[in-house]
Amino acid sequence: MGRKTALSAVMLPFLLITACSNSTGGDTPPAAGTPEASASSASGSNGGSVEKSLRLPAHAKYLVPVRKGVGTENLPDFTPSKDVYSVHIACSGVSTMKLIARGQPKDNPSDIKCDTPVTVGRVYTNRVQQKLAIQAGDGARWTVAIVDGERPV
Repeated sequence: MGRKTALSAVMLPFLLITACSNSTGGDTPPAAGTPEASASSASGSNGGSVEKSLRLPAHAKYLVPVRKGVGTENLPDFTPSKDVYSVHIACSGVSTMKLIARGQPKDNPSDIKCDTPVTVGRVYTNRVQQKLAIQAGDGARWTVAIVDGERPV
């Protein structure tokens, strides 16, 4: 089937879509190798935990534990144990920011809309080391976590 695992272009061509409505669509799972994302608003607005505000699944296997930052920053390298991992991210202070593949910052970066409750995206990839970074202006404040596997919709 000729899949090249060294081809890192497969690493980050995913789409993060942010919506502020309470939609429960997504009845059909995405085709393998197809990028897909879902977003929803966080329930509860009064001081919930970071894990709850990022809509992280219970008993998640973290590839990148919850971390907060400002501006541009490299995320720790990780290798997923499955063909998919989920990115949970929230940001403020700018209108958009990017999640990029380090070493290939112009190769399909994912735009993330800020000042929304949370964005959750699935990344379908080979089981190879992932090297990601958040690219944002100095005023951008963000919180991110990456978990192994697919977040249930």
